[in-house]
Amino acid sequence: MLIFNYNKLITITHNIMTNTVDNPVTNPIININNASEDHWYGTVCQSDSGGKYFQFSVTNHLDPKKKYNWRTVGKCQAGFLTIFERDEVTPEEMSYYFSKDTKNVQVYKEFENGKGLWVNVMCFKGGRFYSVDKSILENLNISTMHSAFPKMVDYNLWEVVGAKNHSHMAYKSNK
Repeated sequence: MLIFNYNKLITITHNIMTNTVDNPVTNPIININNASEDHWYGTVCQSDSGGKYFQFSVTNHLDPKKKYNWRTVGKCQAGFLTIFERDEVTPEEMSYYFSKDTKNVQVYKEFENGKGLWVNVMCFKGGRFYSVDKSILENLNISTMHSAFPKMVDYNLWEVVGAKNHSHMAYKSNK
């Protein structure tokens, strides 16, 4: 049963995407490109606040309930880049720290051999998302989108996910 067709880009049927055979994602707005047992890569298609169509990539490198060490890179009013570090914060709690001046977000991911690596989990290009992790994306509410990412405001997309007010999630189904 076809629920909605958003600019012929996203076709939703009972929360299963029709563009893949075995879709590991239940989020109806994420189109999966490549999938493996551990990780997958996909895209979200939307319009920006000026009505221009664009898409950004989505990954699933982070566990939404696990605590990580974070770095956020921002630009101050004088134009200097500033780096803030946050320790032991989950992706669900991280949206509290986003602002209009956030330029990049990194997380320290440890591997089984004890070594680690700083991984980009939210990148921007021209004030819009370029790539973002699913655990961050699904925890952004409409209020955060308006205050921290004004170029990313898309009322049509939020209508698809059922967002009615500023406390609802911007990229996850609101029931």
